[in-house]
Amino acid sequence: MPELPEVETIARDLAPLLRGLRIAKVWHAAQPPVFDRHSLPPEMLAGRTVIAVERAGKFVVIELSAGLRLAVHLRMTGRLIFRPVHAPLPPDAERYARATLSFRGGAELLFADVRKFGRLRVFRGGAQDALALGVDPFDRRLDATALAALTRKRTTPVKMWLLDQRRLAGVGNIYACEALYYARLRPKRRVGRLTALERHRLLLALRKVLRKAIYHRGSSVDDYVDAAGESGRFQNHLAVYGRAGMPCRRCGTPINRMVLGQRGTFYCPACQR
Repeated sequence: MPELPEVETIARDLAPLLRGLRIAKVWHAAQPPVFDRHSLPPEMLAGRTVIAVERAGKFVVIELSAGLRLAVHLRMTGRLIFRPVHAPLPPDAERYARATLSFRGGAELLFADVRKFGRLRVFRGGAQDALALGVDPFDRRLDATALAALTRKRTTPVKMWLLDQRRLAGVGNIYACEALYYARLRPKRRVGRLTALERHRLLLALRKVLRKAIYHRGSSVDDYVDAAGESGRFQNHLAVYGRAGMPCRRCGTPINRMVLGQRGTFYCPACQR
């Protein structure tokens, strides 16, 4: 599932392409429904102009005129494909199309999804409240003190806390594993028992990993491709994720894998105590 760096990459790519375009009509598949049950009627999008394209957690959020927003959660195999006027579509794009925004002038934005798990939502107001998202890792208000307040008395393993989108929005399995490695924290550590120094290290490591992954346009370890259909490059720089049995890049100890909260979790038993 695309995480913060992948969604940020897609949003940045689409922003200059969509900004200023006006939606002429909307098409969407009915079964299974692609707009979730909390969505306003998608027909409300017709006639609206794109103001901005941003990221909120793991959602691509398209801001529109008249106070409307369209949130896209790609889930496992969802793709957003921009088709300029008269340009051909990638192979199978129409076959797996679940929704299409047709713009005045002829350009289109397709949401294609092979496995049909992705969801869209039309809403008003701020994305954080409407989508029930926690604080963003890059929020300037999130420091070691704020992190202490968010984690106080929590007995959840730190790895699982990082994945809780109601607490911290955007982090998934790949980058939780990577951040904990660089922060030298064992994934099973109770998040409420982290020291002030450990919380500080965790925030620094998390932001460093996410920035580097954004620079490399995300990780293509499964189905992820960007808005142009290109793979990311950060999978070539992963320290622990997917490297079970391989030597730690820092100390040479074989990387371990365990299942935590039904998710494969990778760590170095020597570096992460």
